[in-house]
Amino acid sequence: MCKISHAPLDDVEVRFRSSRDKRGLLTFAEGMRDFPFQLKRIFWITDVSKEHKRGGHAHKKCKQMICCVKGSFRLIIHNGLVSREFLLDSPDYAIVIPEGVWCSLEEFADGSVVLVGASEYYNMDGYIRDFDEFMSVYGKKEGGE
Repeated sequence: MCKISHAPLDDVEVRFRSSRDKRGLLTFAEGMRDFPFQLKRIFWITDVSKEHKRGGHAHKKCKQMICCVKGSFRLIIHNGLVSREFLLDSPDYAIVIPEGVWCSLEEFADGSVVLVGASEYYNMDGYIRDFDEFMSVYGKKEGGE
């Protein structure tokens, strides 16, 4: 079995540039300046009730950048060794989720809108959707085989 490298979770936060005037707030991201990968797909998530969760999976090779353009939610990511938790509540703040990292989106505020950019086209076989399976692949001890 090949040794799995754990994706680092210490450099995942991104701040987009914004401009505010009397007309409102404009926040923007530009290609490889703001995305650490080539963008192949975007999608957005809306109408999630407070008691529901999204995510609950890891990608085998897809990277994602996720932000909350309206409202708020809690994002929990886990690389098999450690987990981190973030409150996403601003359109100029995003989190990069490397491949091989479990993610869960929880505690959605009413009316939240989540925007996600992905490095790969949709591929149903590119997911690990069971946490026990994820841990069997990525949950090795640091320096272990």
